[in-house]
Amino acid sequence: MLNKNGWGLNEMLILSGILILFLFVAIYFIYTMYSDAAESFNDKYYQGLEEELEKNAKTYIDNYYDDVLNSDGIIISKEDLAKHNLDVALNDKMGRDCAGYVKASKTKGETNIDAYISCIGYETKGYERER
Repeated sequence: MLNKNGWGLNEMLILSGILILFLFVAIYFIYTMYSDAAESFNDKYYQGLEEELEKNAKTYIDNYYDDVLNSDGIIISKEDLAKHNLDVALNDKMGRDCAGYVKASKTKGETNIDAYISCIGYETKGYERER
């Protein structure tokens, strides 16, 4: 309690404890906010690579693929795209090479193109290592 001499030691320790508790809570929330933002930014980077790979695979199918695309689908490798100057530089943020391929099929007149990449620290859901 406040007396003529100001705050007592007990009051100061209680107030300091409360402030330290609020500080730890604030640090926790700031940390989670930044790690969520970094993860979201990371995913957008790799999604951009997947979209570029899908776009080049569509160009490959439209201009260079001779067979009829059916529901069984085909696998288009990076090498197939590179033969027609459609290769995508698949590198992670550190510049390390990533593996990747595209699955393309046609069902009910609609072409489905899905890109799959595997980098250190990221892998597209459904990526098959044996490809």
